[in-house]
Amino acid sequence: DALLLQLTNTSAYYTYLLLLLKSVVYFAIITFSLLRGMAACCNGERS
Repeated sequence: DALLLQLTNTSAYYTYLLLLLKSVVYFAIITFSLLRGMAACCNGERS
């Protein structure tokens, strides 16, 4: 039972870590896109 409990805890931990990592990646992409879009507007460029 202890092994099963440890396996469940490890699985939950990695699942949480994966979701957190995915959120960070999405946030970075969105932020990069917004900043690039704002920079293009400020520079008066349309690409």
